[in-house]
Amino acid sequence: MGSFVNVVIHRLPLNQSIVYPSSSCPRCNSKIKWFDNIPIISWLLLRGKCRACKNKIAFSYPCIELSTGLLFCLNLYAHPTIYSQQPINVILFLGCIFSVILFTLAILDFKYFWLPQVLTSGGLVLGITISFFIDLNNGFYQFNYSFYTLLASLLGFTFFNLLSRIGKKIYNKSVIGGGDAKLSAMIGSWLGIQGLFITIWFAFISAGIFVILGFIFKKIKSNQKIPFGVFLASSALLVWYFGNEIFLEVFFL
Repeated sequence: MGSFVNVVIHRLPLNQSIVYPSSSCPRCNSKIKWFDNIPIISWLLLRGKCRACKNKIAFSYPCIELSTGLLFCLNLYAHPTIYSQQPINVILFLGCIFSVILFTLAILDFKYFWLPQVLTSGGLVLGITISFFIDLNNGFYQFNYSFYTLLASLLGFTFFNLLSRIGKKIYNKSVIGGGDAKLSAMIGSWLGIQGLFITIWFAFISAGIFVILGFIFKKIKSNQKIPFGVFLASSALLVWYFGNEIFLEVFFL
């Protein structure tokens, strides 16, 4: 999955297929053999260079692969409040999907200030669909999960959409990207209403701290954009891993 994330973040901005053709060196176009495409191991064996032309392979490739693996492992200990009653294998499966979507979006927003709709909308549909199937599996036929996640998605989108409109009226320019509203809707479909608003709250706090430190150390200018999607995605991951209660205790008690 880490290798797949690398493919997505490389090809999606170029509007290329993430399925075909197979991976090749961007410099000499030689096809990468399967034994040169083993996550982390191949990069180490090749000493970070293409076998054919000796062009350097960015260190970011094994870093992303390793980070993806670590995020997957953390799902073994995840306690998402909304799915706390589900079996551990269900939580593990859902967590792996959720974490890889958020991780990919965070990288794309960091690199390009871009939260592609194909990922945010796809994640939204997936989150709502999963909640629907869990409702069916529970056998209650009341669709509690489905209603809860749909409402959370609507609230998440509406909140950032309103924030964007208000900011545009005050500053006469966009202060919140449209992708943030869609990302917030997607997060709501996975974390529910309470988890969504804890995520937003924590994202604003962490982004505020980041900006203040940036001003203090003169790394950020007053008119500089920051990739807020990174803070939303990372906050959502933390809420998924640790559950709502720990954040409620920290923020409100």
